[in-house]
Amino acid sequence: MTGLELNALYGAMISPDAHVAVPDEWLPAVHTAMQEFVDLPTEIRSFVIVLGISRDAEGDLRIEVGAAREYLTNAGMQQVWAICDRALAATSAIGVRN
Repeated sequence: MTGLELNALYGAMISPDAHVAVPDEWLPAVHTAMQEFVDLPTEIRSFVIVLGISRDAEGDLRIEVGAAREYLTNAGMQQVWAICDRALAATSAIGVRN
């Protein structure tokens, strides 16, 4: 799945040119995370965009998020990080590695 394909599903929450490279087994967790981003309150969602979804050097899920931090509260950023943490936990439970 590409950034453009995810953009078609989740609108402006993910950049159309986002680098997306994860195992197919992780896609359910990725879709859940993307829907959670879409479902964020407007005052958070308006200032956040997913720039990439890939694996880090250790083979774990990495969601790269861009945010206009000056417009977000600490609680708002915590909600963004919580989405990323849940997705990481879900993909770690699947066990697909490099």
